[in-house]
Amino acid sequence: MQLNNQKNRFCQKRGLSGLSALQFKQLIRLKEINEQTEFNRIMERLLPDVAGYIARRLSSAVKNGDLPPQKYKVADFTDELYLKAYDQINEVSDEKELHPWLFIKADELLEETIRTEDKDASFFENIDRFTKAEWKQMQEEFSADVDGELRLLEEFDDVSYPKYEYHWQDALVTDNSEEKYLEALDSGLTNSEIHQHIDMVLHRLPTPMRSIYDLAVHQRFSPNEIAKIKRISVQQVKCYLKQAKDSIRKSLENRFRKHSA
Repeated sequence: MQLNNQKNRFCQKRGLSGLSALQFKQLIRLKEINEQTEFNRIMERLLPDVAGYIARRLSSAVKNGDLPPQKYKVADFTDELYLKAYDQINEVSDEKELHPWLFIKADELLEETIRTEDKDASFFENIDRFTKAEWKQMQEEFSADVDGELRLLEEFDDVSYPKYEYHWQDALVTDNSEEKYLEALDSGLTNSEIHQHIDMVLHRLPTPMRSIYDLAVHQRFSPNEIAKIKRISVQQVKCYLKQAKDSIRKSLENRFRKHSA
């Protein structure tokens, strides 16, 4: 079942990428004849997964205190993205670049708004040192804020967008021994507990790490594609992704060690 869900998410992502490629020449033509209304109508079909990406990053920023609650909405960024896409569409060199380019522009808009230092660097550095009591308190605090986050995400209610549930496989890097360990861990925890824990940890990781993990796990972008979106090296993308997964794995082991004994 999980494998089928992953395949469906991959196909949906590739479908939107293919749709972007098909519409590229039409968007360029509409910009040339100054037809912004029709341009926006086409763009509306291309933005569901970008809007979901914005929603998750915005939710994390609010939860982490980087942005004040109830001040910004997903629509604030998607509306601006329409304008930026229309003004700057000529930056896109070919149809294959359009889909990742939209994520680049979304990142630019978010980063213009989110300028503060990440307040959770100490969490990342000490993730394997927290006591079970501290994990419990963090979970309680996180759960208390969930309603506010869900209300924010509900602004993006397109039924075509897949709602993602985290699984223990999302913490795997490459080592087969990790898979055996986490299979044992999974047998002692419910799917809901694993999802809630991974979601909580991700919200506390440094912003670049969170967004790269999001692009890899939710959007199924490859390291090469993420490197273009984030405008960093492929090696740096792989490093961030490994650090995020290592952090999740360490936190699972630290908090739920007794289940794998």
